[in-house]
Amino acid sequence: MTLPRHGFRAALRREMVHLRQCRWDLAMLTLFPAIAILIVAAMLIAAVPRALPIAVVDQDNGTLSREILRAVEASPAVSIVERPQDMVEAERLARAGRVWAILLVPKGVGEGLARSTTPTIQIFYNASFLTIGSSAASGIRSAVVAVLAERGLDAARARGLPAIRIHPPVVQATVLFNPQTSFEWYLQALIQPAVLHLLIGCVAVMAMGRELQGRSLGHWRAETGGGLAAIAGKLLPYVGAISIWGLVWLIWLTGVRGWTMNGSLLLTVVAQALLFAGTATISTLLVVAVRKPSFAFSATALYAGSALAYSGGTLPLAGGSGFARGWSEALPFTHYLRLQMDQFLGAPVAVALPQIAALLLYLAVPLWLALLLLHRREATA
Repeated sequence: MTLPRHGFRAALRREMVHLRQCRWDLAMLTLFPAIAILIVAAMLIAAVPRALPIAVVDQDNGTLSREILRAVEASPAVSIVERPQDMVEAERLARAGRVWAILLVPKGVGEGLARSTTPTIQIFYNASFLTIGSSAASGIRSAVVAVLAERGLDAARARGLPAIRIHPPVVQATVLFNPQTSFEWYLQALIQPAVLHLLIGCVAVMAMGRELQGRSLGHWRAETGGGLAAIAGKLLPYVGAISIWGLVWLIWLTGVRGWTMNGSLLLTVVAQALLFAGTATISTLLVVAVRKPSFAFSATALYAGSALAYSGGTLPLAGGSGFARGWSEALPFTHYLRLQMDQFLGAPVAVALPQIAALLLYLAVPLWLALLLLHRREATA
């Protein structure tokens, strides 16, 4: 079979004509990524949660405890919404999700400033939902410590003692559930590329699966040649568009929000483009190999949809099973995320070379296999 002289141009032109004619497919490259970036950015733009509801159990009801409560209420991080009589009722409120933390002021805390041994002020917090619980506890702790430090110095001066002789009440934070923490840049650095990674995989299946006619790619091969240039021309509009959205996200995070990329921003952009290109070729291989878009969509959702969970960015994998660690290493997103976070923290470029090599393999190997399958199917047709 004689291949067209301009396989790349023919495939690219064919794809651009389709995108101009199909508004839904065009929306997958324009509207959907924009909405995803806007939603995630809007959710995390505050960086730290504010006015988180908390409960206070005041067993002292003294001057110091009232001062502590006023300071906590003035903290922008938390808001006192419940004042239960005991810890049993307070923990019930926490388990019901009505409060994220509990401040327990024990009896005798005010008198403790004059003694060598003082009761412990306790903070119990629910950290099952990312940073909400720990943020609430941090807001309470800061307010309480400020009050105790000021009152401790006042007590020292009143007794004519040096401040080092005063033993203010201890503030202790106890985790009720799962402790986790996060920041705006960290969550966005995980979520945004993972969303775009999944999107480019699905878009590639959509684009290649559209060419199947009776489980055959013969018509597409006849018009474009079906070789390396044809696949590159077909995937270029999709990989290019999603890569541009990835760049928009990086500009938003580092240029607008001000989170510093201490390493190479250019290297991160290149690695992101390699991730998207590799993802597109993996999904293309699935379509070429199975000739069933439904299966290719499912497989793409499996490897790209699970990428964030198995990347090591959200859950630790050091103590995980061999399967979990192996699956993590097999996913292209894991290697990109390592490079990206290293560059955010300012790692040398040389450290990123193994990850770049891995991303290049995720691009080259599936592409070679897809071309091999296309050639064999053509030879047996």
